Amino acid sequence: MDRYHIVVSNYNRIESFVDNFHRINNFNKNSDKVYVMDCSPEETWEKQLEQTKMLSKYGLMFNSNLFFIRRRNWNLNHGAQLDYIKAIIDGHIAKPTYTAFVQEHYFDLNNYVKEDTIPENSSYDLDLIEAKFSEDREVGCVFLARNGIRVSLTNPVISKKHFLWGDENTVANFYKNSVYKDMVTQGLTLKGANKRCFFIDGGNFIIKTDLYVNWFNSRKHLLVKGDGSYAFCHVWEIRLGCILYKQNIKWLDIKNNISYKNVEELYEIQNSSCLSLSKQWYDNRVWFFFYGRDMINYLPFPLKYIRKYLREYIRNYFAISSA
Repeated sequence: MDRYHIVVSNYNRIESFVDNFHRINNFNKNSDKVYVMDCSPEETWEKQLEQTKMLSKYGLMFNSNLFFIRRRNWNLNHGAQLDYIKAIIDGHIAKPTYTAFVQEHYFDLNNYVKEDTIPENSSYDLDLIEAKFSEDREVGCVFLARNGIRVSLTNPVISKKHFLWGDENTVANFYKNSVYKDMVTQGLTLKGANKRCFFIDGGNFIIKTDLYVNWFNSRKHLLVKGDGSYAFCHVWEIRLGCILYKQNIKWLDIKNNISYKNVEELYEIQNSSCLSLSKQWYDNRVWFFFYGRDMINYLPFPLKYIRKYLREYIRNYFAISSA
């Protein structure tokens, strides 16, 4: 049985992963594998394949411990995660003990640096991560994130003036408002919001593979269903965290070597240690109306903004249906 599969979501930037592969410590050529899940355009994917071959300098060989899999361009990097899980369930890929999901730019500290990039001066050590899983059998997810873990919160704001994610349907509307920005900075929560689950920026984390395989085994339709729009992906990033959260696992922040099971436990650790271990993230009520009603059904729903988004929803639906 393989130890790790490093599953790389790639769209035209595989050189970012290749150039920074050295940041992965203790990759075992015999028990670990790299799966590049590529959805680059038809005119560029062969160049991406050629660049992937440069991993040979680290001892990786195609069809041994290196695989390049073409996939449809849907659900951004989360589509790669779902396609990979489906390939395991369908028997096309042998299940490893652990799966490390990474975006192609995750290890790049020079280009594309943002919240979903590995923190500076940190170690992504596969032996150490394996040891952490072994030391505490309750640990189900290990992550290394710049801003710590994301806490997903429901959206209580329904006033016309401050409708969260209203006119532009972007997170910017929320953070531009000075009152809300100050609350987030201070770690306070809007009245009426519920802390629902954890999720990780960009979906860059390591899990016990069974956690997803077993859950999706009885929900296979979710592995292929959806229009792949940005709004759809936004909801899926949170859903992937909720799936793990509801299994009552421990989440290990390997940067700070701190683990916890739930939001209450995390906040207790934060308050007692004065460490900043998390960032809050409020739902987009419109996007959850279309894609996340299985997670929460917002009432009253914002009819005005739902009507505004409906045309884009229909366009995205038929675009993916004809792909």
